Order: sequence, then structure tokens, then C-alpha cells
Amino acid sequence: MELTFESKELSRGHRRIADYISKHMEELPFMVEEDLAAACQVSTSTVSRFWAEVGCKNLKEFKQKVKDEIFLSPSQKLQSAFSKMNEEDAAASLLIGVDYLQQTAERLSQESFERAASMLREAGTVYIYGPGSSASLAALIDFRLTRFGIRVSHLSRGGHELFDRLVHVQPQDVMLIFGFVTESPELAVLLDHAGSKGCKTLLITDLVISEMVEKATVTLYTARGQLWEFHSMVAPIALLETLIVKVGKQMEEHAVAVSEELHELRRKYQKLLPKRV
Repeated sequence: MELTFESKELSRGHRRIADYISKHMEELPFMVEEDLAAACQVSTSTVSRFWAEVGCKNLKEFKQKVKDEIFLSPSQKLQSAFSKMNEEDAAASLLIGVDYLQQTAERLSQESFERAASMLREAGTVYIYGPGSSASLAALIDFRLTRFGIRVSHLSRGGHELFDRLVHVQPQDVMLIFGFVTESPELAVLLDHAGSKGCKTLLITDLVISEMVEKATVTLYTARGQLWEFHSMVAPIALLETLIVKVGKQMEEHAVAVSEELHELRRKYQKLLPKRV
């Protein structure tokens, strides 16, 4: 079962149920089918048929699977990765990431991709929010965009420290947000504040149905594995690198000029600050 669901395979009524569950997962344990039907404005029979569409017998089984998948410990997720590893063939294990790349490519909208690159290129400042494991992604795109001469600012991972930088956000800026697994209070604040300031948001996520997706200006999906699995960063990194190349191509003349100036700067001071290998 996928808690992100597959909206293209669901009927209109079932998509409404899937969307509601994604937004109110914490309420699900206390709900019965009649509650869901009323909340989604569909019939109880539509709710009853929904469970089979997502691989369950009934609401009770669905609730149990939600519980099992969400509350698995990190050690259990790591064990999932171990079970997939081919001990006798490292190359075969490496190719597991190809499936995530394929899923990401299949869901990639060219229009959204082009718009995302244009947003980053034209931004006054790109504010980056990358909590947890996505901190590595935030560092990568910070390094690359700075090379192009794009102004970048990192947002704190959480709490009241977020406000210190948020107060400076302007309409011409862009928030690049990595939102994986679920929408945190910090993500909700960022998207809400960006909307109030008229600031565009680029969301990179592994969710198909989420309130974040609806709020963001542009969303790019990347596969990382199921909720109960050890999450891979193969596809997110590949997506970022592709996006970075697109940004560079859009500002090719300027990017080349900055690169040449960087080369001259290194050459001028190479005796004082030699390049470390």
C-alpha cells in the first residue's frame, strides 16, 4: 500500500478521500466510514469501495497498515535496505536506484521543470529550507547556484529561528523547500508566509497527494522509496543536478563569465591559497 496513493488510478470520489486522508492522517484512527463520507462529501459505499483500491479489505486493515508504516523505527527501515542488498553482487544492489530514477523521470513535468529553472535564475534571493537528510541536498544546490552568482540564503531547520530570515523575504525572492514524508509545522509556516508575501515557492517532494503540493508555486516530484523503507537520495540528487544544469544553460553567458572570473581569481592567488586536493 502507498500512503501517497496514485491519483491517476482513482475515481473522482476516491481521489477526494485520498486527499482528505493525506491531510488529516492524525485524525484517521478516531474515524469511522460515516465520518469520512461526511468529511469528503461522498457516499458511505464510495468510502467502502475505496479500501480495495488501495490494497486493503476494510478501514480497520487500512488503519493498521498506516500505523505499521508510519511508526516503523529507523532500524527497521535500515533492515529493509539490508534485505534488498545483494551480498554477492554490489553492482546489482547499486542498480536499485535506477527504479527511483525511472519513477522520477516518469512524473517529471517539462513545463514545471522549465518554470522551476526560470524561477531560480530570476530570483532576487533563493531561500533554501532543507531539514534532516535533505540538508545535503540544500548544501549541493547552494554550492552550485552560488557559482552562478545567484544569491542564496539558508533557512534554519526549525523553531523560532526561522523568523530571523523570513522577515527579509521579498516578492522577487524564491523559497526552495525540500518537503519529504509529511508536512511539518515549519513547512506550513514557510508556505503560508511565502503566499502572504507574494514570494514564489519551489517544492521538491516525494509526495503525490499533499496539502504542500497544492500550496507551492511549482512542485517537482522525486522518488525515494516507500515510507517503510530506507529512503534513497539517488533520484533527488539526480533531479537537482539536472535542474542546476538547466539554470546554468538559461544564464549561459553570465555563468561562463563568472566561471572565467573565478579561474582568474584562483590563478592570481594560487601561491597564497593553493587548491587543496
